[in-house]
Amino acid sequence: MKVFEIKGTKRDNLGTKFAKMTRKEGLVPCVAYCCGKHIDFTVSQKEINGAIFTPEVYIVKINLDGEILNTVIKDMQFHPVTDEVMHIDFYIFNDDQEITVKLPVVFEGHAPGVKAGGKLKTAARKLKVTGKVANLPERIVVSIAELELEQQIKVHDLSFDNYRISDPQDMLLCRIAATRATQQAAATDDGKKKKK
Repeated sequence: MKVFEIKGTKRDNLGTKFAKMTRKEGLVPCVAYCCGKHIDFTVSQKEINGAIFTPEVYIVKINLDGEILNTVIKDMQFHPVTDEVMHIDFYIFNDDQEITVKLPVVFEGHAPGVKAGGKLKTAARKLKVTGKVANLPERIVVSIAELELEQQIKVHDLSFDNYRISDPQDMLLCRIAATRATQQAAATDDGKKKKK
């Protein structure tokens, strides 16, 4: 996974009043937690946007007054009108422990079902993945190179050596849907066969 580095500043003043003041200064109130402890701090709105408004998923390395925290973003709150980031929760992890993150799904290949006139319908843009950080990819690549008309791929069809998918096994990822044209062609073929 890619690494995003940012500086943070610890904060002692908590509560709604101080959070509003913080945001007016162009900062985002944050909390990093693990194993029953948590650290309150702020980061620059402009700087952290690079890790948020992107399809990429990052390991966020936070420098808090010289202390380096290896984290992943666990939750975010946005302003309902402006989409401004209001608050971020980070989870602190160690290299030897497993974490669960959502990674983007990329479908690759040319499906025979699409060549036959079908349409690729995708049902998942991200998947929950669990594993050690060193083993996690930047994205989940799913091959559709063997999909025929009306065939599909679900989570249980995927298998990886160093990490696992944590979403339900029967979760649909994609399918090749028949179009009107392919249905009409199939009906025409059936009609010709019956006449013979």
